[in-house]
Amino acid sequence: MFAQTTPHLLMSPPDHFEVSYAINPWMQPADWAHNAVRLRADALRGWQALRQTYVKLGATVVLQPPVQGLPDLVFTANCAVVLDRKVLLAQFRPIERRGEQAYGRVLFDSLVADGQIDSIHTMPPGIFFEGAGDAIWDASRQWFWTGHGQRSSESAGETITDVFQAKTQALRLVDARFYHLDTCFCVLSGGEILYYPPAFDAPSLALIRSIAGGSLIEANDDDAIHLGVNSVCWGRDIVMGYCSGELQSQLTSCGYRVHRVDLGSFNRSGGSAYCLTLRLDNKSR
Repeated sequence: MFAQTTPHLLMSPPDHFEVSYAINPWMQPADWAHNAVRLRADALRGWQALRQTYVKLGATVVLQPPVQGLPDLVFTANCAVVLDRKVLLAQFRPIERRGEQAYGRVLFDSLVADGQIDSIHTMPPGIFFEGAGDAIWDASRQWFWTGHGQRSSESAGETITDVFQAKTQALRLVDARFYHLDTCFCVLSGGEILYYPPAFDAPSLALIRSIAGGSLIEANDDDAIHLGVNSVCWGRDIVMGYCSGELQSQLTSCGYRVHRVDLGSFNRSGGSAYCLTLRLDNKSR
């Protein structure tokens, strides 16, 4: 059930992280500016603790250099999705994040040169796609769950299938707070799915429930508004920015070990552990 893995992860230091614009309901630039010094320090401590947790659990972490003026570059899950050593680059909807695309290309070109990645692919013009935030690989079911309705285009699934030769299951997001699929949907290594039902429209909920059935773990409002669902799981270990006692009991009863890291400063941009992490070693069978 819980395969031994040594994940290969991409992160980017939060040297220039701040909330300087608003592209989702979490982002309040005036509130950030009022407490900027403390919040920057908290973000750095949280990010370092997250990286240290990953390394302690056996992961290899590759770093993307931070860039002044691109505060959300820290959220590496959005820059691309990777499967079988193939990369599909993001094509951002918000103008504020489009500057990140060129740096993502440079980073993955370097990984190709180093022999860590085999090929790089792009979305057709006019099709928005925000990386692993809206394309979550489900190793148990051997497909991608894809999110659309707010940031990524529904038709992005066609390119995902073409590039990776993998099926997709599209889910529509309807709550502005949960703008990427990874904010409200987390696939666990044992096949369970942690999710927050109010984030989805009725047909998507019906699809999730028909497929996952008894494997579903429902997050409550407390876990959802603290972005606890935005978590990273491999083997028995789940790394989370927040986890209520109720949710921890459920996860523990399923055989998982919960590792909590305080990432509250990143919540102010609408992100947590998963947003800050891109897995580079996803493999299909």
